[in-house]
Amino acid sequence: MKFSKSFVVFIFAGLVAWSSSFALTAQEALSKSQNWFKSGKAWDLTFKLQVFYAESPDIASQQGSLLVAEGDRFKLDVAGMKFYSDGESLWQYNEEQKQVLIKAVEDLSSSLHPSELLFKYLNCKALDLKEATFNGQKLWVLTLDPSKYAGQFTKMEVWLNKTDFSPARLYTMDPSGNSSWYSIIKLKVVKNFTPADFKYKSIKGVDEIDMR
Repeated sequence: MKFSKSFVVFIFAGLVAWSSSFALTAQEALSKSQNWFKSGKAWDLTFKLQVFYAESPDIASQQGSLLVAEGDRFKLDVAGMKFYSDGESLWQYNEEQKQVLIKAVEDLSSSLHPSELLFKYLNCKALDLKEATFNGQKLWVLTLDPSKYAGQFTKMEVWLNKTDFSPARLYTMDPSGNSSWYSIIKLKVVKNFTPADFKYKSIKGVDEIDMR
């Protein structure tokens, strides 16, 4: 059987593309994701969180939005609560109760800190890289070593976009066997921000209780 020159070239190009796509190592993929975060000063995203409990069929689900920058600066809106942090003070605003609690950022529980969502995987060692599909989109699935966060996580994965290596999903499991999925609905790099973006602005009729 004879093959045309163009057909042979097509097959060869396909094999090269196929082999090069799998030449990427897990650590290289993590490094590319780390570099993606260096492209901005802050990050603006909306997300969906699902928690699957080890000893219950119930699934906790909620959506939220987050503006986050380094230095403990963030604005988090989730489940009727709004959190503002300028890196030193934390404002916890309960819309229903019309009350704001003001605390020191250092008193913030690690389970509430947005770095739990966005940054912690960047500090882990990459173990394995594979491909998977989510919502019709092919993604890199990066398995990570969570030992740096022993006591918080026993398993950790991040699903990365294949174009720019930005995070699309994050998976964690805690020591009790409860697993959490963060699905990032929309993620945008913010080039510039002002300190006021992370401060609570007083609202008439809302009580402010300073607990610092």
